[in-house]
Amino acid sequence: MSVTGLEISPNPAHAGEAVSFSFDLVVVPEQGFTLIILIDGTEHTRITRFAAEDGPVAIDVGDAAGLIAAYGLGNHDAAIEVRLDHGARTATARRTFTLEEPLPP
Repeated sequence: MSVTGLEISPNPAHAGEAVSFSFDLVVVPEQGFTLIILIDGTEHTRITRFAAEDGPVAIDVGDAAGLIAAYGLGNHDAAIEVRLDHGARTATARRTFTLEEPLPP
């Protein structure tokens, strides 16, 4: 099991833009696992799956305006944590991203 290559798009993100987290995920064989998206150490999203994964994954985490309302402007620490349902294994990928005011027209 592994999670690598976390990318946040767009970065920086401006209010009004949709933000997504993309990463490479390997969970084999097919089994239950949970993906946890953390922003500044706070759980933002939790997704539970039963699958085998071996490739790129993209998750929409919302509009930058909503993220700004929840976490504020500026630089933020993001993490994807993967936990297997049966077993004590956990894998994490981290990245910094920036939230900014809307671009001028």
